[in-house]
Amino acid sequence: MQQHANRSKHSFSKHAFSKRSLLALALLTAFAAGSAQAQVPSKVQSKHDAIEKAEMAAAEARAARQDAQTAQAAAQAAAATRDEGALTARGALTAEATAYDAKQSALDAQDAAIKARRAAEAARSAQASAVSGNNPTGAAIEARAAMNDAMTASSIATDATTTAQAAASATADAVQQTGATTTQTMPRAMDSTIEPRIDFSALDTNRDGSVSRVEASLSPALTADFAIADRDADGRLSQRELAGWAPR
Repeated sequence: MQQHANRSKHSFSKHAFSKRSLLALALLTAFAAGSAQAQVPSKVQSKHDAIEKAEMAAAEARAARQDAQTAQAAAQAAAATRDEGALTARGALTAEATAYDAKQSALDAQDAAIKARRAAEAARSAQASAVSGNNPTGAAIEARAAMNDAMTASSIATDATTTAQAAASATADAVQQTGATTTQTMPRAMDSTIEPRIDFSALDTNRDGSVSRVEASLSPALTADFAIADRDADGRLSQRELAGWAPR
């Protein structure tokens, strides 16, 4: 009798332990499932996120376009200042270089603005997919990536615009430079019978040891005689070739 009671008690304890184990396992599974579900954005949340990121991308694209327009205005101002003429030959060469920098920066800003606009379009497309598609979470991720691309492009446009404005300011300063080689102020394209003394170091703006046709364009007389001065016909003037040339 006692043995039968012991077996019954042991069986009951085992059964109770098994039930507790199953209950604990069920609770653990439910907790894990709830945590995983909490980590995955809902469809409604994903749609709202995609809409928000598309709007932010569009704002970045508008800012980039405005920066590009500002940079273009700075480049045009630099070119106009350069064409008005400088007080010195060195100032004219500096103005030529800084106006070129302004133009290139404006082109960089324009390119960045185009990239920002394309990124905004991609974000808008991802928004549409999030709202009407079957995978709003994936579309929201695409919208976020496109927004980041738009922000990067907009930042590049801002930097390029700052550079263009600085170059335009430097151009204005360059044309006002004065020095021992001061000559009559004249537009860059206007010919003159008075040719200032040629300064090789001033013409060699990129410091490569020679003067190209573009670098020689400041001097109307040298431009006219370039082929004569260029004895070896390599399209560039060495310091020796320039020393042997005299305006006619």
